[in-house]
Amino acid sequence: MKIFLCAIIGASFILGACGSSDSNDAPPATTEVEIPTETPAEEVTETPVVVEPTPTAEIVIPTPAPLIHTVQPGNSLSQIAQSYGVPIELLAAENGIEDYNLIQVGQEIVIPLIEDEEE
Repeated sequence: MKIFLCAIIGASFILGACGSSDSNDAPPATTEVEIPTETPAEEVTETPVVVEPTPTAEIVIPTPAPLIHTVQPGNSLSQIAQSYGVPIELLAAENGIEDYNLIQVGQEIVIPLIEDEEE
């Protein structure tokens, strides 16, 4: 009997919660909310900027230091020219020597650089 009584009370609660269809309770009306939209700005056409890369380091080709030979006892201008592979005329002209036989021990002779010809 208790079960029957509990079932009737439970059913009445359920039916009471559902309510009747004659009720004046209407769901609240929805209000429309206008969402502001951004107006598109004037189209701006930009000219593309081309940036040229700048070199980060300069390539410096050092000028070679002149090669200097100090005349030793027994040296001759032709012997010095031959040992460096330089024509004697060029060696004499580079050092302002007019007489090939007049060089002195301790004299510094600048050896001219001969650039290799490209083949």
